[in-house]
Amino acid sequence: MKKFLMIAGATFIFITGCATKEYVKEQTDPINQRLERIEKQLENINKDISSLRTDIKTLNSNLDSVNTTAKEALKKSEEAVRESKAAVMQAQDAAKKAQAAAETSKKAFELQQKK
Repeated sequence: MKKFLMIAGATFIFITGCATKEYVKEQTDPINQRLERIEKQLENINKDISSLRTDIKTLNSNLDSVNTTAKEALKKSEEAVRESKAAVMQAQDAAKKAQAAAETSKKAFELQQKK
């Protein structure tokens, strides 16, 4: 009897301890489905990252172009400032000469009046 109980117990443990294919499938299917969703999300994220890299390259190119244009505009404006300073100096010189000529003319007129 003791032997029978041991064999029955071992058989019971053996039968209940083994998982069926159906049970394993039921347990792993949700995990597999979740993994598939995560893989799709990762694929979409990788596409987004690739797209962002392309956008960044385009923006960097545009930024380089803007920097070049800004540097050229700065050079032109500096040249214009230099030219305008030179024109101001010329105008001041011309004004001084005109002032001197006006004073000379005034003195000549006054001398002419005295005669």
